[in-house]
This record gives sequence, structure tokens and C-alpha cells, in this order.
Amino acid sequence: MRRPGPIEYEVYLIGVEEEKCESCGQCVFICPTDVWEMKDGIAVPVRPESCLGCMGCVGVCPGAAITITEI
Repeated sequence: MRRPGPIEYEVYLIGVEEEKCESCGQCVFICPTDVWEMKDGIAVPVRPESCLGCMGCVGVCPGAAITITEI
């Protein structure tokens, strides 16, 4: 029986420029892992550890408020 190796995964740093957030909620709707929630009219990454790095939220954000960086 083969012994499994180490589990590899990526970790992402998620940034939101609040002044650019248009409160549209598109990031909340497109995220497949429910990273985002709207709080007081601002998109907040409440589960950043679940981010897959798919960049869907970055692509739909009309204000270009979201950045995702692999760390």
C-alpha cells in the first residue's frame, strides 16, 4: 500500500478597497465556496480560507474593488 504524500494547497490573500465597492453583491452570488457576505453595504471575505483562487469575484466586480493574491 502506498503512503500518501503531503497535502498541497494554495492560500490566497483577499483584499477589498471599500471606497470602490459598489455594494452590488455580485461577488457573493458568483463565489462557489461562499467566501463573501455583504456587511453594512460592503463586500467582506468572511471565509477567506475557502477561496479557490478562481477569480470569479474579481471578474464580476464593477468597481474593481477586489484583489486576490496567492501567498
